[in-house]
Amino acid sequence: MDKISFVISDESVNSYGYIVKTEGIDTTAFERNPVMLYMHERKTVVGRWENIRKEGNKLLADAVFDESTELGKTVKAQVENGFLRSASIGVDIIEDTVINGIKTITKCSLFEVSIVDIPANQNALKLYRKGSRKRLTLETPQKVEDLRAEIISLLGLADDVSDEDIIAEIQTLLNVPDEASTEVENAIKAGFVESKDKGNFLTMARISPQTFRSFVSGEKEKRKKAVLAAVDAALYDRRIGFAQKEIFARIGNEMGLETLSLLLGSMPKVRKISEILSKDRKGWTLTDYRKYAPNELRKNPKLYAELIDKENSIAGGGNGGKQTLDYLRKHNPEYLREHPEEYEKLLTNI
Repeated sequence: MDKISFVISDESVNSYGYIVKTEGIDTTAFERNPVMLYMHERKTVVGRWENIRKEGNKLLADAVFDESTELGKTVKAQVENGFLRSASIGVDIIEDTVINGIKTITKCSLFEVSIVDIPANQNALKLYRKGSRKRLTLETPQKVEDLRAEIISLLGLADDVSDEDIIAEIQTLLNVPDEASTEVENAIKAGFVESKDKGNFLTMARISPQTFRSFVSGEKEKRKKAVLAAVDAALYDRRIGFAQKEIFARIGNEMGLETLSLLLGSMPKVRKISEILSKDRKGWTLTDYRKYAPNELRKNPKLYAELIDKENSIAGGGNGGKQTLDYLRKHNPEYLREHPEEYEKLLTNI
């Protein structure tokens, strides 16, 4: 079969929603070692790329397969027979911007090109060159007639391999995490990626590690700003002191903004000395009285009951704002001890 060329990139919107500008792709470093990988796996060199060139908004290259390896021969045969037609690039992003509402990579460095089954760029497909006549074809995928044979070929196994051995090989591959899998799992644990989007981000991390790392870095910066704002608000609201600011910022950055907000929201405001000494108790909670004026609270059971009612209502005691026995047992057992008559009354109403 004549030489096979591929469109390895153009300026169409890819499956990640961005465009790679062809004129901004630097191929200098890649051309010094233009290895051809299979499915973006670094351990699967199946050939090399030659005659890397730009034609209009397309980046093209000629495929030369390494037939000294079984995988190289297999991939070449699948390309020649039309089962594999796609190429996919991996780039390090240098500059990007938004043009007409679409994220556009204006400068990047090409570091690998792979033969793949499904490309991120649907136009990164095989070209045919026959003699002096050049014909560009953007072909649609063909149906795989023999799935078992296709799987055996992709795994590089012998034709007479058993079904059990095929399954064992697939399980082995699935259980070996690559660098991209590890990075995506860490991002999920940190809360930067939702588990339902794992597949999309795993593909991104494998095709363009720099893009994925830039995304995670951006999410970290967003969290840092949000955490700092929440901590500053809590400091202003006197829920924490200045000495605690760094501790709570660390909690937010490691555990997420939601956990931090719940923690800060559960902390009572610290009263100023002037407020404690003042006889104006407007806005004081049961906690404030217990902390700053316990004697006054002890001498005023009516006030105590009102504050209990208020807290019970806020906490959703489930009794129209009145304290329940379960609520008091959990949150204010001292009230029951100090008011046995109220305890008996609540007990009889169960």
